[in-house]
Amino acid sequence: MNYELTQEQGDFKKRFREFCDREISPRASEIESSVALLRENCRRLAEGGFFTFLFPENNRDHPRSYQTSILAWEELARSCPSTFLSSVLGSILTAVSIHRYGNQDQKELHLPPLTGGKKFGAFALTEPQAGSDLAGLNASAIKEENTYVLNGVKAFAVNGPEADVALVFASITPDSPLDRRLNAFLVEKGTPGFSSGPLLEKLGARGAPVSELRFENCPVPEEALLGGAGQGFEIARQMKEISRLGYAAYSLGIAQACLEEAVRYARKRQAFGRPIAHFQEISFKVADMQMYVDTGRLLLYYSAWKLDEGLETGTDLSIAKLFLSEAATWCASTAVQIHGGYGFLKGSRVERLYRDAKLGEIGEGTSEMQRRIIARSLLGEG
Repeated sequence: MNYELTQEQGDFKKRFREFCDREISPRASEIESSVALLRENCRRLAEGGFFTFLFPENNRDHPRSYQTSILAWEELARSCPSTFLSSVLGSILTAVSIHRYGNQDQKELHLPPLTGGKKFGAFALTEPQAGSDLAGLNASAIKEENTYVLNGVKAFAVNGPEADVALVFASITPDSPLDRRLNAFLVEKGTPGFSSGPLLEKLGARGAPVSELRFENCPVPEEALLGGAGQGFEIARQMKEISRLGYAAYSLGIAQACLEEAVRYARKRQAFGRPIAHFQEISFKVADMQMYVDTGRLLLYYSAWKLDEGLETGTDLSIAKLFLSEAATWCASTAVQIHGGYGFLKGSRVERLYRDAKLGEIGEGTSEMQRRIIARSLLGEG
């Protein structure tokens, strides 16, 4: 089994890292308080085709689209976790859903502005009382002639306050089997009865706007139905795979950034007449960070390979996401510890990464949920 990147993949990753170091990283701290900078980042990413890496017809030279995507996703998360969340777990999830399930009119209307970085998409699945449990979703869509009337609340919608179009999942027949119960709708900003809640203030990833989305007797035309009636569950299932892969890449990028910052500081910081990198207490911490990063990267690459091959990936994605999210929080904590008092100061890079890392253990299924998935695959229902 060959674990090496091809020459083409290596060159692509190198070019994308250079782009992120030049165009994205310098804004990473400012973006926490400026949505204008976030929009500018998305426009710059769009110029390089970032939003279409999972569109196979646009990647004939990169047929392994998941493997290509995670190379870029890791570098973007390493540079700016907020931009990653907004672009990948907001706009890309919405765009890929439309690309795979939309009709020609829907594609022509929504894909050019989404993939061009001109508009934001929001993937609205999670609700206040239900996230991983799709059977617990309460948002409803009642059909009246040629219109569906939506009612309900979606929680923690990435890009919610800024979204130009939201992909919304709602129950059409509560008593039907789960795999036929949900519809997916494309709801545009300005639709009567559709509103976003106030911007939520978060511990980390503050540059990615998040809010509730509310639907109160919101009329949605039949043409806004994505896929066929009852196909919402299948769309949600596929997009949750991409989202879980995305959160694993998010955590890998943060862990890699923490490792780089720790190495840089340990070489520079002097104590007792020599760099602290020469002390075993520090060097062993850095060695452990490298171990976690390399192991997690292999788990992520393996999951992406299985997705490209069309193989079952549920447990592998959970393992990759679980390992990397917990590795990232450990690496972030260790990087702050190595920096000492300077790492505790507001505005330092490791302070920001420390705050950003925690989301990986929560988003798209908590660490506890991932352990449940892994255990059930080994032991059966329990």
